[in-house]
Amino acid sequence: MKNSKLKHILFRLAEVIPFTKQFKAKRWVDSHYMNFAWKNMEYIFLSIARFAHINRPIDGYYMEFGSHEGRTMSLAWKHFQHLFNWEYLAFDSFEGLPEIQDIDKQEIWKKGKLKTGVKSFLKIVKKSGMPLSRIKTIKGFYDQSLTNELAKSLLPKKAAVIYIDCDLYESTVPVLKFIIPFLQKGTIIVFDDWNCFHGDPDHGERRAWREFLNNNSYLKFEPFVSTNEANSFICIQNKINT
Repeated sequence: MKNSKLKHILFRLAEVIPFTKQFKAKRWVDSHYMNFAWKNMEYIFLSIARFAHINRPIDGYYMEFGSHEGRTMSLAWKHFQHLFNWEYLAFDSFEGLPEIQDIDKQEIWKKGKLKTGVKSFLKIVKKSGMPLSRIKTIKGFYDQSLTNELAKSLLPKKAAVIYIDCDLYESTVPVLKFIIPFLQKGTIIVFDDWNCFHGDPDHGERRAWREFLNNNSYLKFEPFVSTNEANSFICIQNKINT
C-alpha cells in the first residue's frame, strides 16, 4: 500500500518537472487531447444555437439528463443565454452511476462513478455565470425520479433541447419514455455517449434510441450534427397525423 502511494506521488511529481516523459504527456493531454474534446462539445452547442435562432421561435426547456461536473450545463448557458429565454433543468442522481446491469457491463463503468453532488454542481454552474434562479435540479435515478407527476408539473412547456448524457442503456430507456410529451417540432435531442460500447448498436444509447423509434413510429426525426463522441437529431413530427 505504501509503495503504491509512493509511486503515485512520484508520478504526479514527474508531471510538473519539465522534459520528463510524464510532463510531456500531461502537456499534450491538456493542450491537444482535452482541447479537441472541448472544441467538439462547443461545436455541438453552437450548432444548436444557430439552428434554434434560424428557426426561431423555439421556446421551452433545456433539459439535461446527466450533469456530472457541470461542464455541459455551463456550456449550454454560455452559448444560449444571449439568444434564448430558456429554462434549464438538470436531471441527475447526483450520486454517480447506478448499479450496472448485465447489458451495460463494461470495465469503465462502476456504481457510484461520475458523481457530482448537487451543491458542487450548483457551485460550478454559478461560477460559470449562470444565475441559480434560472436552473432547477431534479435529483434521483431515472427509473424512480422520472414520474408522471413530475412530467405534469413541468408541462405544458415543451423542450427546446434535450441533452442525454446517460452512458448506459438502462438509464437512457426511462429518459426517452419521459421526454415524449415535451417534444415539439424543432426539439434537438443530443446523445453525448453515442459511441460508447465501441459504437455497438446493440448497447448503450444507440440501442435505447433504436427501440424508442420502433416503439413510437409516429415520431419523426432527422439527423443533425455529430462528432466522434456525440450524435443529435431534430424532431420534425411529434404527434400522429390525422
